[in-house]
Amino acid sequence: MAGVENQVLIFALAIHLGLILSSFFNAITRDLVLPLLSPLASVEDGVSKLVVQIGTIKFNIGDAIVQTLNLLIACAVVYVTVPYVKEYVPIAGRR
Repeated sequence: MAGVENQVLIFALAIHLGLILSSFFNAITRDLVLPLLSPLASVEDGVSKLVVQIGTIKFNIGDAIVQTLNLLIACAVVYVTVPYVKEYVPIAGRR
C-alpha cells in the first residue's frame, strides 16, 4: 500500500509543479516578451488586447498570441531539459 501512497504524492507534486511552471511561463511572456511586441502591434493595451476586424466580425487574437508564446516557451524548456532527465541516474543507481 505504501507504493500507491507514494504514487499519489508524486502525482500531486507533479500537478503543483505544473501550476507553478504555468504561472512562471505566463509571467515571462507577459512581462518580458509582450512588451517587446507591443510596438509592433500598435495597441494601447498591449498584444493581449489585439483585435482583427473583418467586416462586422471582430476576432480577439491577442490572447491566442499570448498563449501560443507560452506554449512555445514551455516546449523550448522541455526540449532542452529532456535529454538531461533521460541521462539522470540517482545516487543509489536505481530508477
